[in-house]
Amino acid sequence: MRVTYAVVAVTGVAAVTTGAVLVSQGHARTHTVEDTSTDLRIGATEAQDAESYWTPQRLASATPVGGPKAAAPAGPQVGERSVTAQAVPKSAAFGGIPTVGAVFFNNGKGNHYCTASVVHSYSKSLLLTAAHCIHGGRGGGYSHNVAFVPKFDNGKRPYGIWSAKMLMVDKRWASNSDPDLDYGFIAVYPRGGRKIEQVVGYNKLAINQGVGNWVNIAGYPSRSNRPIFCKTKTARQWKYQIRMDCTGFYGGTSGSPWLLWYNSKSHTGYVNGVVGGYQEGGSVSWRSYSPYFDKDVYNLRSAADKRA
Repeated sequence: MRVTYAVVAVTGVAAVTTGAVLVSQGHARTHTVEDTSTDLRIGATEAQDAESYWTPQRLASATPVGGPKAAAPAGPQVGERSVTAQAVPKSAAFGGIPTVGAVFFNNGKGNHYCTASVVHSYSKSLLLTAAHCIHGGRGGGYSHNVAFVPKFDNGKRPYGIWSAKMLMVDKRWASNSDPDLDYGFIAVYPRGGRKIEQVVGYNKLAINQGVGNWVNIAGYPSRSNRPIFCKTKTARQWKYQIRMDCTGFYGGTSGSPWLLWYNSKSHTGYVNGVVGGYQEGGSVSWRSYSPYFDKDVYNLRSAADKRA
């Protein structure tokens, strides 16, 4: 669906295998591309108000954007094989990891939440989530009172609340709700003089990795007070959409990172997708989608990094 833009110059990217497979290392301020971004800046006073806004009561009463996914398996999509319950990997509740958390916001229709993760950048301040979590797409606008709670678990906030400084999505999402571009970045203000990467660590950004890869996915489903975790394989849906099967990914998991090469000791990996895209991530809890990560997400991260 989307129209891609030619890259003028690329730096800050290192090849990890032969061919066109690229992994972003995060330091890319000299990366020059056609800018397709749109952003919202948030002042310090407004950010302080957002932190105060998210009382324990509001955090507990927030609902997932778009409502919960269905639990019962639906019929296969066009061109898909049927999937039995026994064939689908099962997620499990766990204590969470520092680089992944719940992102809370008000989109003009109430208090909601999604999932977001810290992604490596020059600014050391960026989060990655689904675009539909922070911008309403065609006919909509940006969310307000946006705040991130790393490793949120049953109401616990071990790293505090981090207020948004800037929100950014692709213009083609903002104007057309293009599902192939359903990802966005959030820059957060420092806390106590420290940036979020310095406090919780980060995941790197991986692009052009194809499909059939093992990924670890963590998110915040509506039907649990705790985050969930799953290891599963990616598959091709369409040219710019990939999918994965795993139970338990109800509403609230939009924006959940798909982590390649996950290190169980450092609890970090390489983000190669987020729950989002087709059907804003999927209509059933056992199958989720992501836009395919290529140079467009890299370019958007570069633009966000420059303005963070």
